[in-house]
Amino acid sequence: MSGTVRLEKLGIPVALAVAKGFEHDADSACHVHGMPTLRQVLIPGYVWGRQPREAKKPLAISAFNDLVEALIRPVTRDEMKPAQKKEVLKPVEIAAESYEAVLEKCNQLFLDNRWGDGLPMVPPTGERVKWMLSGTSRSADEVIGKVVPGNGIATIEKIAINAVMAGAKPEYLPVIIAAMEGLTDEDYDLLHMQASVGNFTLAIIVNGPIAKEINMNSGHGFLGYGWRANSTIGRAVRLCLLNVGHVWPGVNDMANIGRPSPHIFFTYAENEELCPWPPYHVGQGFKQEDSCVTVSTVGGYVGSSVSSFTGRTVQELLNGIIKSLSPYRRIFALFKRGTHNPLAHPSKHVITLHPQAAMELHQLGFTREGLGHYIYERTSVPYEELGPEEVHGIQERIKGSIEGDLILSDTIPPDRMPVFQEALKPGGRVPVMISPKDIHIVVAGGAPGSTLWMSYIKAPYKWTSHQTKLIRGATLTKAGH
Repeated sequence: MSGTVRLEKLGIPVALAVAKGFEHDADSACHVHGMPTLRQVLIPGYVWGRQPREAKKPLAISAFNDLVEALIRPVTRDEMKPAQKKEVLKPVEIAAESYEAVLEKCNQLFLDNRWGDGLPMVPPTGERVKWMLSGTSRSADEVIGKVVPGNGIATIEKIAINAVMAGAKPEYLPVIIAAMEGLTDEDYDLLHMQASVGNFTLAIIVNGPIAKEINMNSGHGFLGYGWRANSTIGRAVRLCLLNVGHVWPGVNDMANIGRPSPHIFFTYAENEELCPWPPYHVGQGFKQEDSCVTVSTVGGYVGSSVSSFTGRTVQELLNGIIKSLSPYRRIFALFKRGTHNPLAHPSKHVITLHPQAAMELHQLGFTREGLGHYIYERTSVPYEELGPEEVHGIQERIKGSIEGDLILSDTIPPDRMPVFQEALKPGGRVPVMISPKDIHIVVAGGAPGSTLWMSYIKAPYKWTSHQTKLIRGATLTKAGH
């Protein structure tokens, strides 16, 4: 949509072909990009990863006359100067015969206006928001960034309002702010997670002393219920993405069956007490005494798996992880230039080991970084084992990356190009991931426990879907100042 608008602003007439079922999504995007009268042609099908001769050409032929008519029809006055939607929110006053009735009316009003997530919320009164802001020394009007797809402006105050609604405590606010800083970072591809038909979701992982201070769960049941910090931090981020990003299921959040843990995402802390390595955020360039939040887009209902440690050696567990990642070599043969196929995109992986597994891997001599490199190397495919279609696919990916005509999901960055060029020779090994940095090792859970593996394709619209941010401005905890 943004490309369509850019062409129109350059004076090039455009008609947008919209697949049936995406009408609301297209209308929403048109309004966001300031061109609500952009001409659209509805086509009766959605093409994903299929070759032109199979589907795209017949669809184009069936819509050809409508597309031509939309391009040559004279421009109307309304199209020349389209009315822009201006929504100014004012404080809401709710009255009823009892406090309980007021709460019910408040929750229904918020849900009717798409300001809530379907669960009961705490009314964000002025007093309550002021109380929430006591958790940070940062100015209420400080701008954090834009939240796609609606491009709303996230400020400290808006984040605090949503934190109140989520039931969070002021001590949690600096963590929520840092998470939103990661998601609105100019390099982070939030759009794909927010709007895609894929059922992607978020991992929100907290490191450093603040996690213990605010009583986050990093042990048994770290993805479960019963922990206010985990639940409300994740829910506050969800409400920020909803209210500042202006998303709604079936309108512009097109996840076809929804997202796993949609109300609170996968929010947990690393179990640093039982972790044999320096905390995860140290490997991301921060000091051990720092407190940080990592946000990462991860797979949906088919992108996660749990491997039990019970009855297995740590080497068997490691072999199981490598076996699970090895089929990703499919990206070699499935890649076709000019065809968007998610199954052909390289991937990244967040592997959350339980402490017992981490300790035994440490005893075998693995560092956190070394373990990532080991998995990267073990999943790489020897050149001699590649079939003709795989070799051709890799060659085409290299060529397309050099010529610059690929989407970011399929592109090999310049700094990694020599690795793939050298691997495509006798004696070489072709990686199924772009870099060892696409493997993120975290430690959480109890002992014994299970290992959680979450994967996600490389981000299509920005360079990354993984960010670690420093928590700062805290006033009610010793950490995060």
